Amino acid sequence: MANVRCLQKVLRLQKFVLPINVQACRLSSNVASSNNHSNSTLKRAQVKKWSTGAATLTRNYTKDSDKLEDFRAREEQRERERDAADQKTQTEANAKGTAGAGGLGADAGEYGEQRQQSAEQSEKNAKVDDIRRKILDAAMEHVPQHGWSKQAIVLGAESCGYPGVVHGMFPEGGFALVSHFNGQCNAKLVEYLQHKTDNGQKEVADPLGFLVQAVRQRFEMIVPYKKQWPQAMALIAQPQHASTALAQVLTLVDDICYYSGDRSVDFGWYTRRVGLATIMKMTELYLLQDTSPRHVQTWEFLKNRMDEAVQLQMTLAQTDGVTQKVQRSFNSAFITARNILGLGYNRD
Repeated sequence: MANVRCLQKVLRLQKFVLPINVQACRLSSNVASSNNHSNSTLKRAQVKKWSTGAATLTRNYTKDSDKLEDFRAREEQRERERDAADQKTQTEANAKGTAGAGGLGADAGEYGEQRQQSAEQSEKNAKVDDIRRKILDAAMEHVPQHGWSKQAIVLGAESCGYPGVVHGMFPEGGFALVSHFNGQCNAKLVEYLQHKTDNGQKEVADPLGFLVQAVRQRFEMIVPYKKQWPQAMALIAQPQHASTALAQVLTLVDDICYYSGDRSVDFGWYTRRVGLATIMKMTELYLLQDTSPRHVQTWEFLKNRMDEAVQLQMTLAQTDGVTQKVQRSFNSAFITARNILGLGYNRD
């Protein structure tokens, strides 16, 4: 029953995020239109300030917080406590098993055999995962012709020298290919952002521009598969794939915000990530319909939505009551999804 309620929360979250942000962006657009002349100077100043809270919009870069291990201590406290509790439970279980094995000679031998079997199983699983990655990498070459399908996986397996029947290793079907592609693209983007910011320790001069460029770079990875991407989106939208897809999105937006220099510890920490996730989804849909050369209209659309997000936060900041209500809604949605998925933010 608890699992059913968790899944319902995830599905409600997906329906919740987009309507609120779309309405918010429309509100921002109306406000900006009615005050175009008076806000023109203010807007130029706001573009340089991807705000870190309702009252103060300028990002803080403090020397003490520049170190990766010291970053976002308050946000990670809950994750650390949870990890410590899990580790303590595992240690106690291991100690109990060891004590039981030491007390009985026969049981000790059985315990050692179980540990050996467990190690062998782990090694076997690692080999299977490696085979899966090789097959999916090869299957990507067949996506333009066969789409995100089981047939593409079969052809990928055969090109690696495996029989086509190994597609049984992928019970998720075509979604396994989509998830693999998204994971690879996210990893490539994070690697680039790490290099550009010296692993998050280098100050970003233009955080908003950094965000726009990062999102654009991520979506340019989709362009070669643009014709097949509606099929991928349909697979992502299926309820049984919600947890994996949501985890990939939340982790990606957190990485982008982190390397842009967002080191705040206020309520806006969650608000900005939910807002960025919504802008990314809007841009993704726009990209599929864009026929302009090199998708210049999509990148202009992305920049405009980012500008509106800055103006929206300024508008909400002028009404504290509304700001707190919106922030609490975003925070609750983001935290609920994160906790359901068991996501942490410790980076290796």
